[in-house]
Amino acid sequence: MKNTKQIKILVVDDERINLKNICHVLDKEGYKTEPASSGSEAVRKLGDSPFDLVITDLKMGDIDGFQVMETTKHLQPDTEVIIITGYATVNSAVEAMAKGAFYYIPKPFKLQQLKEIVHSALEKSRFKKELNKLKSTTKLQPDATQFIGQNKDILQLKDTIAQVAQLDCNVLITGETGTGKELVARIIHELSPRANKRFLPINCAALTEELMLNELFGHEKDAFTGASKARKGLLESAEGGNVLLDEVGETPLQMQVKLLRVLQEKRIIRVGGTREIPIDVRIIAATNRDLKEEVLHKTFRQDLYYRLNVVSLHIPALRERRDDIPALIRHFLAKYPSLDRQTKNMSPEAVSLLMDYDFPGNVRELENIIERTLATCTDVEIKPGHLPQDVIAHVRPLPQSPVAEAPLKSLKTTEQQYIFSVLQQTKGNQSKAARIMGISRVSLWRKLKKYQDEGVDIDQHLNPGK
Repeated sequence: MKNTKQIKILVVDDERINLKNICHVLDKEGYKTEPASSGSEAVRKLGDSPFDLVITDLKMGDIDGFQVMETTKHLQPDTEVIIITGYATVNSAVEAMAKGAFYYIPKPFKLQQLKEIVHSALEKSRFKKELNKLKSTTKLQPDATQFIGQNKDILQLKDTIAQVAQLDCNVLITGETGTGKELVARIIHELSPRANKRFLPINCAALTEELMLNELFGHEKDAFTGASKARKGLLESAEGGNVLLDEVGETPLQMQVKLLRVLQEKRIIRVGGTREIPIDVRIIAATNRDLKEEVLHKTFRQDLYYRLNVVSLHIPALRERRDDIPALIRHFLAKYPSLDRQTKNMSPEAVSLLMDYDFPGNVRELENIIERTLATCTDVEIKPGHLPQDVIAHVRPLPQSPVAEAPLKSLKTTEQQYIFSVLQQTKGNQSKAARIMGISRVSLWRKLKKYQDEGVDIDQHLNPGK
């Protein structure tokens, strides 16, 4: 990062006492602050010179904080904006985040909180600028082609993966279940300067808070009954490498506090210990949840979200890139042996059928369909009749006429029907159903519990025929 004396921060507030206090705090930290006592003054200054960060009040007389932010994003796209307001509402928070605010701070706030947020915002801004520089010099590397597809969004994603891998910053990977988030994380590892060290995936949804604490941080001897000797945690054992926090949105709130401290301090304390142990790992987080929504509902910490989301990568759902389905089919046909060990092909009719399917389980579901079909098909060519019945049943029918066209179902309804269909096929065996759908048994259990909480009678699907 630049020397703090070289970092310019524009501070905007029409209340002079607040303006003076914020500038004073940041000046003491070594930053160079530029005060603006109105939105119009801020807009003029943004047009005159570049800034590394903008901190603006929301409610002002002439031009409000949203307009200051829009001007900043237009004139200086890599500059982050922090919004401060004494009139905090859920609606304004949603609007601020939707428009690209780095952070939304309600008054009153602690000075230490402001310092930490400023540091995080400057860190993200620096990495964005470095990423833009790399875009003109970094070419797609061969390892990134492990991610199959030539869809324009996938090609752009591959380029970004190759560039982000070179930056030693935290990365947040988002996408639905089965889109390939762990594969992207592994590619980042293989292309990164840490490639000769360990890549360690950790499934946050599969661990209770107590187990996660012990697994991540380790423990000292006699920390609890049965702890006969000290043990390193996973973060410690991945020293120098990359750690994937998969399904990070499932992390309990108390554990989120501890993760935040690790990201801030780069140190851990083992369970039962008092000694701080420095660690050097890069964190890659992945989630199928909308963490912005989780933040607004206070189920995910805002400060942790911004610590993880230094650079974000979104993987589109398979139904959003149907043109990649034939290439993925060829890849999986070559990957898995068939029952009679002959080379398998798929008929154009079967390919067309799969291209018309919505794949709630995404690429992982397609892979499972191909593997299952190859395990039972004895013909040289896979035809529509060889595909699983639950797939055929859920292919979108072609409308006969505008009048006869059935109303489109929501994604939630389609997913629910698919899950119940697989459970009926497996006679209620959740472990087998989860394997077929390409999700963990814990994830399936969570979905079923959610349906039950919403009033859906799941017993008829778990115990068909009773």
